[in-house]
Amino acid sequence: MDISSFLSAIAASARTKAQKNELPDVVRMRSDILSMSAQANAAVVSPQKPGRLTHSIRTALAARMARQSCAPMLASVYLEALETLAPPPALTALAHEEAASEQDVFLAALTQYADLVTLHPKDATRADILSLRNAGLTDSEIVHLAELIACVCYLARITLGMQAMVGTLPPAQTAEPEAVTGSESVGFTAEPLEWVPYLQPVRLEDATEEQRAAMKITPSNTKISDYVLTLAHDPESLAVRSPLFNAIMYGRDGLSRAGREMGALGCSLINHCLYCASVHARRFIQLTKRPELVEIIFAEGSEACLNDEYWQPIFDFSVKLTRSPGIFACSDVAFLRDHGLSDLEIFDLICAVGIFGWANRLMHTLGHSILAP
Repeated sequence: MDISSFLSAIAASARTKAQKNELPDVVRMRSDILSMSAQANAAVVSPQKPGRLTHSIRTALAARMARQSCAPMLASVYLEALETLAPPPALTALAHEEAASEQDVFLAALTQYADLVTLHPKDATRADILSLRNAGLTDSEIVHLAELIACVCYLARITLGMQAMVGTLPPAQTAEPEAVTGSESVGFTAEPLEWVPYLQPVRLEDATEEQRAAMKITPSNTKISDYVLTLAHDPESLAVRSPLFNAIMYGRDGLSRAGREMGALGCSLINHCLYCASVHARRFIQLTKRPELVEIIFAEGSEACLNDEYWQPIFDFSVKLTRSPGIFACSDVAFLRDHGLSDLEIFDLICAVGIFGWANRLMHTLGHSILAP
């Protein structure tokens, strides 16, 4: 089953026939998002040029990360795909969250990094990139790995959110919420930041035709950024992720632009992506003229008390879906419905949080931010 069919099947399901289920209508309105999500999954799990990150390795890691993200239904899709690839026993064990053999330095490095960025992306540093290089990974392979991790984490949030919307998400999961630390909001600012990569960006003059084509999809009226040039190491993923991002953040109707920006802000806060938080804090302020809400979020972190009946539920939902997928529940969707959000608006928020879990896992882990000159 491909990802688009898998997500459509979730939308068509419901715990009881009597239960109201508007999600099929919602996904018909957002069919482009499901289609592009499937294309993105194919680009990272079964790309045309997999290199040393073979289809079997990618699929095994995807199953492992889906399980770690408390999305067993998504994991089962990858496990079924893995079986058709006839993997060696070590990869099957890896998919079921067993440790990689230390004797296989390449696979052990992939697994260690995937575990870190899946479970604790805020803790990733330049040292982790250096560890991958020391294990023999090229810059291109590192970007391919980062895109795989980020895409699966995105799909896990979409899966859980849709299950919660139709009432099929199990009421209790095993994972505990991540501990809140007093330093989680340190360093955040709405001032413009500059992103500095840990990797060597693709030189535009040396870019292949495939890389040039992928970079053209990214809307920009100025020079191509180092971020895009870095992601161009994986042009197949870049080519599909950029339009998916645009469809989620700028789609017509449904959740307001400001609501999507709040989802991005809450997610970026938890994943400690300073750059994304800066950009989307400014956009939220421009759209709402509510700088005080951003000030409270940056001062108080995930426990921020916004004293606003509309923005508080959206912020809290974004934080929980990002940080604690294991305890995310149907009641979290019901809470938004009780505060007047339609199912289309809720789906848009889920997608916004999901796509920024993806963006954060690239921008925060592949580089760092400094104040713009």
